[in-house]
Amino acid sequence: MKLSDPRTIKWIWAGGLLVLAVILGLDFTVHHHAHFPRDGISIDTLPEFFPFYGFLSCFLMVVVAKALATALQRKDTYYDDQ
Repeated sequence: MKLSDPRTIKWIWAGGLLVLAVILGLDFTVHHHAHFPRDGISIDTLPEFFPFYGFLSCFLMVVVAKALATALQRKDTYYDDQ
């Protein structure tokens, strides 16, 4: 079983999605406490808030990293002596 085999990739995807579904399902069983309950609406008590917050944070880090890579890239000949 090689990692480059398409069947292996499908099994990895299926396993990852299964783990994700179990984690998201278990999040409904946890009682979340509001961090700042006096301020009105407590968005952090909503189910699935933290998984979506984590996904959004990760997505924004990738977008910022891609933008930085584009802004900071140099030519292949940047370190040549000439």
